[in-house]
This record gives sequence, C-alpha cells and structure tokens, in this order.
Amino acid sequence: MTRVHFDCCRLTFALAAPERLSPRESLKRALATSPTDSVIETILQSIPYSGFPGAVEAFGWLRSEVPEEASESRPSNDRDVFQEVYGGATDKVLGELSRRHMDLEMWIREFAYRSVMGTSPWQTVDLEFLAVSSLLAQARMTPFHSHLRGALRCGATAEELSSLLDDLQDVAQPQALATARDLLVTESRGD
Repeated sequence: MTRVHFDCCRLTFALAAPERLSPRESLKRALATSPTDSVIETILQSIPYSGFPGAVEAFGWLRSEVPEEASESRPSNDRDVFQEVYGGATDKVLGELSRRHMDLEMWIREFAYRSVMGTSPWQTVDLEFLAVSSLLAQARMTPFHSHLRGALRCGATAEELSSLLDDLQDVAQPQALATARDLLVTESRGD
C-alpha cells in the first residue's frame, strides 16, 4: 500500500517529537517490521528535519538492538532531489531561502538535499513520506505543505498520504493533523 513502511514514518515522527512518541520504542517497532537497512536510512533521513542529536541517540539504541549491523559509506549521487521535490517552484523556494538568510539556501540545498537525500538509495517519494511525518510531528505546517506537494509531485497518492495521516493521528497534535488533512484535500483537488 505504501512505499515506506509506516513504522519507519513513526520513527522519524518520534525523532522529531520525542515528547509525543518514544523514539526508542518506535525504533524497536520499526526493527520488528522493516529491514534494518530501512531503519538505518530512516534515521539518516531524519537528520535534516530533526538534527544530529536524535540520530546519534537512535544509532546508539540501534547498535544495542542489532550490534552486528555494519555501516557502509554512502555513494555519490548526481540526482537533484531539490528539483524533484519543488519542481517548477525551485527558483522561488531558493530565492525565499536566500532572502531569509544568505547561507540558508546553500546549507539546505548542499547538506539536506545533496549530501543526505541525494545519496539515498530510496526514491524521492519515499523520502517525502518521511519529511511529511517529521514536519507533522513538529507542527511546522508551511514546510509540511511544501513537502506534501512534493510527495504528490513525486508519485504519492492522496490515498497513501491520507493513510499515513490516519496512522499518525494517535500522536499528532490535533490542530496540526486537521490542517494537514485540509491541505491534503486542497492539494488533491489541485486548488
């Protein structure tokens, strides 16, 4: 039904909002239902949204759960994930980031989109499921909206995204969840 197992989406949600959902319990649940390499990728992909501290902690827990799992360096990748996510709005988004702070555009594009997402073996749509989950956890609805559009642009269906929101309804802030549902309806209609 969905491309990324929802337990991985719950893990990235927990890393973004540990006060709403236990990251350690979410990690155990993800390991029980997803391949270890998918859990590792989920933790790595959480870094641009939730930061290094949660990832460092999660990798410590992972090593206690799966000590023999070897880490491999990530390959170089030439794909332009930023362009895939933002499409025709790329220049507008880059301009807005630069307007907010002159280094912000470079840091986000080079680190988040090139170093982290651009080296992922996953399709961009899979990365967008994680982004939507993390941003919903933080109730950051402006970037949530951008990544919701990105998920749809990259091939997610409204039904898949609605199912994801249903899966997160027990832990999401009610107002953020209501806004997310409204945005999904609007974007699904093409308004």
